This record gives sequence, C-alpha cells and structure tokens, in this order.
Amino acid sequence: MDQWNSKIASSLYQPLEGDLPIRLLLIHPGEPSQPLKTELVPTTLENAQGCYDATSYTWGSPETPELINCGDSQLWVQRNAFDMMLDLRRPDRPRRVWIDAVCINQCDLDERAAQVAMMHHIYRRAGATWVWLGRADEHSSVAMAYAATLNAETYVREFADSRYGSILARFVEKSYFFDPSFNAGLSDSQIRDLAIAIVNFLNRPWFSRVWIQQEVSLSENTQVACGPDAVAWDSIFALAWIMGPRYTETWPDYVHSQLDSIINVIVAVRGIQRARHYYFQDRYGKSSNVVGFGALVENVSRYEATDPRDRIYAMGNILADSKDWFDVDYRVPWEVLYTDVATRFLEANTLRFLKNAGRIRQKSDTALPSWVPDYSHKDDGSYMIPLPTLWKAGGVSSDPFIPPVRTSRSKVSPLPKGRRRRFPMSEDLKAFKGPKKSLLQSFASIRCLMSDRITYVGDWVDTEEGNVKTNVARMVEGIKRDVEHIDTLRTTAYFNGDTLLDAYRLTLIMSCDAQQEPIRSNYTRTHWDDWFNWYEQGCPGYWDANLKHPAMDPAFESSGAMKTFRFAVTEHGYFCLAPRITEIGDEVAILQSYELAVTLRRLPAPSQPQAETDPFFELLGDAYVHGMMENEARCITDEFNYKYEPSQAQWRKILEASDGGRGEPWATLGLSGQYERILKTLGARTIRLV
Repeated sequence: MDQWNSKIASSLYQPLEGDLPIRLLLIHPGEPSQPLKTELVPTTLENAQGCYDATSYTWGSPETPELINCGDSQLWVQRNAFDMMLDLRRPDRPRRVWIDAVCINQCDLDERAAQVAMMHHIYRRAGATWVWLGRADEHSSVAMAYAATLNAETYVREFADSRYGSILARFVEKSYFFDPSFNAGLSDSQIRDLAIAIVNFLNRPWFSRVWIQQEVSLSENTQVACGPDAVAWDSIFALAWIMGPRYTETWPDYVHSQLDSIINVIVAVRGIQRARHYYFQDRYGKSSNVVGFGALVENVSRYEATDPRDRIYAMGNILADSKDWFDVDYRVPWEVLYTDVATRFLEANTLRFLKNAGRIRQKSDTALPSWVPDYSHKDDGSYMIPLPTLWKAGGVSSDPFIPPVRTSRSKVSPLPKGRRRRFPMSEDLKAFKGPKKSLLQSFASIRCLMSDRITYVGDWVDTEEGNVKTNVARMVEGIKRDVEHIDTLRTTAYFNGDTLLDAYRLTLIMSCDAQQEPIRSNYTRTHWDDWFNWYEQGCPGYWDANLKHPAMDPAFESSGAMKTFRFAVTEHGYFCLAPRITEIGDEVAILQSYELAVTLRRLPAPSQPQAETDPFFELLGDAYVHGMMENEARCITDEFNYKYEPSQAQWRKILEASDGGRGEPWATLGLSGQYERILKTLGARTIRLV
C-alpha cells in the first residue's frame, strides 16, 4: 500500500514546513452519486486547532483500492478509507478531516515516523474525532440503537468506583447484561437476538486495532459512526462494560464461542476509558490514575496491527515522555525495537514486562531473546497468570520510569562468543546495520531469590482438539495420575502446613476463587467433591447458561490448569503450575521484585566449559508455586540472613536458629517451621537469561 502512489508522491506531497506541520484533506461537498473530490491543504497544528475532524478507522484489505480526485491528481486509497470519506462528505459544505492514509506521504519513511510521533497532538487538537466502524448491517443497527438507550453516565461511574476494574469487591457488583434482572421486560428470544447483535457488533475489526488506544484516549469529543447511526463514545464504552463478565463466567452457548475475542475488545475499551479518565478530569471527575507505559503495553498482544512496530509506537504516543522509551523509526526492525524496549524496562527497575515474555509466548524460530516480550504474537492472555493484589512472590515490581541514573541491579550484556544464538533473519533484519541489532545477541542478568529443579510434570489437554466430554475425561485421568504421584512422596504434609492433597487442589486453582480472591484449604474441602464428581460425569449442562456450575469450576477455568499450565513437583517438594511446555529437568524460580514465579530451562554447557562458570537459562513463562506467592522467599532469606550456597559454618548457624522448625524466626515470620525443608532452594544470586 505504501507504494500505490509512488509515481505521484513527489508532486502531490510537498515537504511539510513549520512547527508541528500536517496536511488536512478538504472533502468538497457532493451528493452520494457524485465522485469524491478532495484536495490536500498543508498547515500547522497551531493554525488548524479545533478546525478539523480527526478520523479513526481500519485500513482494511488492500485488494480493492479506489481512485479519488485529489487536487489535480488521482490518488489510490483503501476501500475502507474511500467508504468513510463518502459517509463523512457533506452535501452542502466542505469538510476538513485528517486521515492518516491520505494526509501522510506513505512513501516517505522519514515523514511517516515524524507524523506518527506527533499523532497525540493531532488527536488532542482536533475539534472532534470520528470513529468509523464501517457500513451498517442488521447487527450494527440493533446494537447502536441499544447503546443509545443506555445510561452511559451510570456505567462510567461504576468503572471509576471500581478503580477501573482493580477493586474486585466493587467490580464483581458491576452491571452485567446476562443477569436475569438486567433486561427485565424482554423475552428470552429478545435477549438472545440482542446479545447476538451486540457480540457481532463488538467483533467489528476496528475494536481490535492497536491505534484506537491513542485515537480515542486523546480526543475528548469522540463520536462513533456505523453507517447512518452515530452515538457518543461513552455509549460504546457502556455497551462493552455491561457485556464484560465480572469474573470467570460462561456466556450462553449461542455466543460463547466468541467470548475470547470479545474479552480482548473489552480490555481494549477499558484501557481507552481509563486513559480518558486521566486526560479529561473535568469531564469524568478527579482521578489519581496514572497512564504508565508498562500498563499500556501489557495488553498490546491482544490487539491487531499491520506493522508489528505499531504495537509499541501506538502506545507510546499516549505518553508525554515517550521519547524516553523509544524513537519512532520505521527503519528499525520490530525484533530490535522490542528488545530495546525490554532493555529499558530492566534499566527502569521493573520486571512486570516479563508477564508478556517467555518461550511459551514466542514463535519457535524467533530472533528474540527469551526475556523479551513478543508483542507481535496475537494472544488472548491465556498464557498469563492472573495477578491477585496480594501476590508478590519476589516482592512488588515498581512502576516503570526512566530514572536519571541507573538504580537497577538487572543489566543486559553481550553473549560470549561461544553462546551466540542462531536464528533465521527476515530481510529487514539482515539489512539493518544499527548498533542496537547487537541486543539480539545479549543476555539479561536478574536477581533470583529461589530456584528448584522439576522432577515431575502432569498432563495437559489441548482443548482445541476433541469435544468437551472427551477433554474433560482426559483431565479427570490427569488429575488421578497426579494424585497417584503425590501418594508416592515421602511426606504427608506440605511445607506450609497444608495436607498434600489440600496443597494439590489449591495449586490447581492457584489458591484463588472465581473472583480472584486468595483462599485457603477450607474452600477446596468444601467444594472439591461437588466439582470433581461433575467432571467425572462429563460436565453435564456445561453450555447451559441457566444451569449453575459447581462453585469451584470458575476458579479452575480461570487458572488454566491442565490447559495452558501443567502441574509440576520439584526436588524439594514445591507444588507448581508451570507452562505446558515445561519438562522434567526445568527449574521453577522466584525473581527479586517480580510478583509471579517463573519457569526456566537450563541451556547445555558449551563445548569448552572451562570458559564459563555460571549457567545460562531460557525463560519459559510464568509459574505459580504454592506457599511461595506472598514474599516468603525474601522474608525467610532476610530473617535467617541466608546466603546462596552457604558455607558449612553458615549452614550450621541457620539450622541452629531454625531448631528443627521450632525456632523463633518461624514465629516471627508467622510461617510453619516445615519451611525448613526448602531452605536450600533459597538465597539471592544472579541468573542469566538468554
């Protein structure tokens, strides 16, 4: 598409001049049957402020472009842009709009980079932003009409009162479309038809675009159009808000297959609304909400982008300090960009970005180091462990900021020559000669508080294959196999005081109920039999939204156990949930200042091992370790002044203080003395991730 107009680009697109220069597209008036007539008008944002409309739309397929008259030239544009211009054209007076595909010279990489870098100014200074969702259909007309009837102010207030979804006690009380009382007065068939229309409407491609985050976040006056229908943005937010499950809930069977894609839409819409609450406090009320780069990029893998680099560039433009994180440059390959951003996270003393990293979330032939998030990988978040507010396995990760001086103990270093990775390179990557390309051959040094070798892994089930009954039967057999293995262990109690069976059951649900609130063994003792018997029967009525599932089922579904995570046991007795690619011999670890545990794979020693003393690891992904998710590793290490691989004298002193689990330090910590069994897995040291 960027070469469609290469022959006329030099005459049509004159160099931009002035401070914050842009071009606007003047759409001349006309009737629907008349050809589009337009012209480009160079100006600056200062001169144009408030006098133009910005647009937000999907580029769509390049296969059916249309020609428009633009000044004295004819310009190829995407079909979607063409249809949008027809809908925006007025019959009686001209209209000034900013449309990226036309107003930016797509043949000029330098201009593209410069315009992308100032898009936040373009949207903030527009008189209005028009979101164009496409041509109307039977679903959109119903959904838009319903959105217009919603009391948007009520749902915006619910969102703010739940602190943008982070206060679970309030979030689980939010309005929900499928509550029996929500659509009182409508018949079951009417609710069904309405739900199908809304779901199909929210599945329109626009909602999955990464660029919508900045386009709507930064423009206070945002209108949403679909064919002849138009509503204010807050009505669209309200529609997505009421469709969002409050926790792990099953939609009715007639729309359940689209739940995963709609969750991505809901996450995107909430992200936009959260940013709007920050930028437009006169409209939405005082907000202490901070729009941080780390939070913005955390969910970008859920969105669509034509260019992988835009997953970063689109997020950064919402920030005032985006230049501290990256420079917009479309000559830099996306692999180098992602690695550079991950390096800056490490330098900013935060590890939360690791939630998006690991081999489980990367392609097998990737050029990325394992510790770098692959934001290009379209994902619904199923490989990510939820983050209850109480979890802080390695302590709390700070919000990312760019400090004036380095404060992090993490660092990135070049790989030794004998450890250089081999991977296929794209043509862009081969041609790129910039110095940051060397980051692809680097390793990250990160502080580790605990690690232990995995000695048993349970089964997992590929739910993309088979039906519910078959897959559930395989899960039941997997659970029975796990229990048989647990029966062979040499102890009857878990080190935190739980029975082994209680510890196993809690591990399968990551010690959280359906609302993602931490729970203890009395929860599984109360609900396990009811849930497991239902599973043994093949989950009868699984798709019946009117049939209440056993209380523990939403918690099991939410954890991803036996689907994206598998049960594992380590040498010193840790019970874990680890990524399904985990194998015996891999290691589970807790990293300093990272809220979750992780799974690592030790790389084979080089052919000349005398040149290397410390091993290298690959990051596989996040993990849950029962009894170690509330900063126990750090607290025990500090209380006993425990050093990694202590000397015999140090070890004797530690055992004396522990006194077989009866020592004063355990009472001070409020922990079972049986934690003594895992002492040898603890101690701060540095691990090297490739």
